[in-house]
Amino acid sequence: MQNQKKYEQNRNRKNQVILRLNDAELKRLDEWSAAANMSRSNYIRQLIAGFQPVAFPPVEYRQVIDELQHIGINMNQLATKAHSLGFIDEPEYRRNATRVWRVVAELSAQLARGGIKIGGNKNLERKKPP
Repeated sequence: MQNQKKYEQNRNRKNQVILRLNDAELKRLDEWSAAANMSRSNYIRQLIAGFQPVAFPPVEYRQVIDELQHIGINMNQLATKAHSLGFIDEPEYRRNATRVWRVVAELSAQLARGGIKIGGNKNLERKKPP
């Protein structure tokens, strides 16, 4: 169904532009469009529409999102427990807060170095409870 919509949109495009690029320019266009997970044509259309396509997040981002979601679930469970019992499990809360700050610090360090490479990072691996 989605492919049909794309086909119909392209069918309405009746104007063809021939663009000549040297090898370096074509390589750059290919790199940029691949990083944004777009075809060359779609990448150029985005530029014409006034948008600057950005690099598609690497697969490692999914690991970070999963870790943050897991921590969020733990924090919600602690909040529910605190509300129902009238007290908070402070050691568990602090462990989760430390995990959040560890993930944030690692992301900040990776960004400061100019890239994200998170896969297999020991700081992000889930620790089994004692």
